[in-house]
Amino acid sequence: MNLALLLVVSIFWKALATAAVIVAAGRLAQRAGPVLTSVLITLPVNAGPGFFFIALDQDAAFVSGGALTAFAITGAVLLFCTAWVHAARFGGFLLSLSAAITAWAVWAFATEALPDTVPWAFAAAGGGALLAWLLRRRGLVRPAGGKAAAGWGFVIVRGVVAGLVVASVATASPWLGPVWSGFLLGFPTTLTASGWMLYGHYGRDFTAATLNAAQPSMVVYASFCLALHLLAGPLPAVTAVVVAFAGAGVFAATLALVLARRRR
Repeated sequence: MNLALLLVVSIFWKALATAAVIVAAGRLAQRAGPVLTSVLITLPVNAGPGFFFIALDQDAAFVSGGALTAFAITGAVLLFCTAWVHAARFGGFLLSLSAAITAWAVWAFATEALPDTVPWAFAAAGGGALLAWLLRRRGLVRPAGGKAAAGWGFVIVRGVVAGLVVASVATASPWLGPVWSGFLLGFPTTLTASGWMLYGHYGRDFTAATLNAAQPSMVVYASFCLALHLLAGPLPAVTAVVVAFAGAGVFAATLALVLARRRR
């Protein structure tokens, strides 16, 4: 009974960590617009909390290995965004999501088959980034927010769903091992939940514009994963996660400031 209670509490806290940013994105999207919202939803709020809770139970080598896999899959996440934006021209939410997940899965599983080394990780992430840039939909009009900010209930439900996914991966990490933990934390859970929320409240065009703008902002997520891989070992696992996440936060704030000034 005590073990079951601890498991529930663990999943609850991990779910809240991810849910918070989905709620923030939903409430701020109408005012911030697609570009600044894209910075918010590319923060490592799935991998960050996930690796933090993994670090509480696993050693630095485990965290470092998982972070390298998550970094390598960054290219697949960029292709996820590209496929979503292109599919949005032809259909609704389900078509966009299906196309995005298919693109992610193809590149991610191809990446997982590569040797687990830094050069190959850069090759996988860089190759995906190059392909996403070549295929990126250009000239996309940025729609102005037309509705009021999304209601609390609307975004909380979606945030909790995303949080439960991340919490489950972190909790199961001892059985998954470092590679598959990093692989699953590398799935664009936050982008999926955010896309779901944004589509339902702001519509197809706003969602497509946000995910299109999210591609350059993915450098924040990639920098977190790479920094965590390099820091875990020289630093204790938990400290490495905190330092890498703080660095990503500073990077994201700087990027948001630059983008905000460019909009003026």
